[in-house]
Amino acid sequence: MGSSSSVNPTNYKYSLQKSENAFKAAVLIQQWYRRYVARLEMRRRCTWRIFQSIEYACEQDQIKLHNFFSYLMDHFTPSSSKERDFISRMFLSGESFKEAELEKYCDYESMEVPDSYTGPRLSFPLLPDHATALLEAFKQKQ
Repeated sequence: MGSSSSVNPTNYKYSLQKSENAFKAAVLIQQWYRRYVARLEMRRRCTWRIFQSIEYACEQDQIKLHNFFSYLMDHFTPSSSKERDFISRMFLSGESFKEAELEKYCDYESMEVPDSYTGPRLSFPLLPDHATALLEAFKQKQ
């Protein structure tokens, strides 16, 4: 009789079901792996954003302070001797009650400044020249 290859229907069904299960398992593993990689990527991005916000917060504060003092220097620098006299009178006028109360708790005259300090040396009452020296020292990052 002829040699024809006959496939047993039960073996065929079993091998088809077996390969179908293997395929489903492979798809399940791929889905799990993709979810895992997506979670790792989200963690990485969130961590990076937190790191950047912490790192740049200090720099942003310095920029804001610089902008504030630049604005003061541009808009509040006395341009005439009248303005200078007015500002001098403001600084040299009598102490208010609040300033007297503050001095009770803060004795700035007894504070010792080390010799290594290179910034401006202030004396009170504060004069416009002292304020200008203070702003210049800030500009030079002293």
